[in-house]
Amino acid sequence: MKIIIKMPSFLGDTIMTLPAFELLKKSYPNALFTIVCSASSKDLFRDKNIDKIIIDNTKSSKQGRIKRTFSLIEKIKEEEYQLGVLFHNTFLSALIFKLSKIKKLIGYEKESRKILLDFWIKIDRSRHYVNHYANLVNQYLDNRYDTLPLMQLKYKSSTLIQKSEKPLVGFVLGGDNKGTRAYPKKMAIELFKLLSNNNQDIILLGDKEDNQNNKFYQEYLIKNDQTVINISGKTSVGEFIDAIASLDLLVTIDTSAMHISASTNTNFLVLVGKGSSSFDTVYPKVDFGDFIFQGQHFIQDYALIEAIQPIQVYNKIEEKIKNIKENNL
Repeated sequence: MKIIIKMPSFLGDTIMTLPAFELLKKSYPNALFTIVCSASSKDLFRDKNIDKIIIDNTKSSKQGRIKRTFSLIEKIKEEEYQLGVLFHNTFLSALIFKLSKIKKLIGYEKESRKILLDFWIKIDRSRHYVNHYANLVNQYLDNRYDTLPLMQLKYKSSTLIQKSEKPLVGFVLGGDNKGTRAYPKKMAIELFKLLSNNNQDIILLGDKEDNQNNKFYQEYLIKNDQTVINISGKTSVGEFIDAIASLDLLVTIDTSAMHISASTNTNFLVLVGKGSSSFDTVYPKVDFGDFIFQGQHFIQDYALIEAIQPIQVYNKIEEKIKNIKENNL
């Protein structure tokens, strides 16, 4: 049996499909799986026994989008897939799979696309994202399962980070161009000033858009004799996963990094501002990790993250590092 799965566009959302994917693998142990995903999500499926990965670049730019869409359809049609699973909830994704001659399609009813689906259910936005994806698969399988598989990512030792005897704390604080989805630069400097007791080594993480701020933080930390490594904008997604897995603690404003941390058993602290989804529907289902939210009394988006004072973050980091040290004794 050949099964093809269309993953969501975003990295964090794709990570949250992994338990549902495990249910499919458990139900079809001899199936050959093909994943259709963005280039940034490809490394999530390292060592997941995938037969084929197809990169969906249909949205990379407007120019040539129609040609790339038909190219994707032709690539999928090369194989005769018995089952297509749509974790991407757009009409276009369903149409692409339908035109690709997949025998049976399952997905959520959205954008009036149920006419294209062989099995569909309605979306319940109150569900956690992990349950959102797993519930689609489980209902198709006649509710065969009662519990969720673990959300796990494979990782290896990072070649970009050298560990010392001190705790290794990573920071994903965003860049200025990310607006309300970044921790304010002045507040970040105040936080690093509080952390200048040199009880930890610091790793600065993020994408290319975060690197300008991280270079500024790096220069400040070096001037204050703090051990720091800046690898933002220098990693593939696989290297990013390996780096996070090497940390003792991740402090992040970015939920994709949060999900990677949770999926590699790395302790984390999330600074919660305005996100693309309700935080209670994306917070990882693990018994470790923590978050700080101080925006319950504010109206404007920028105030949600600015309400998290550096001293609060510092105190929580110190508390978590203390617990980590005690657990390692």
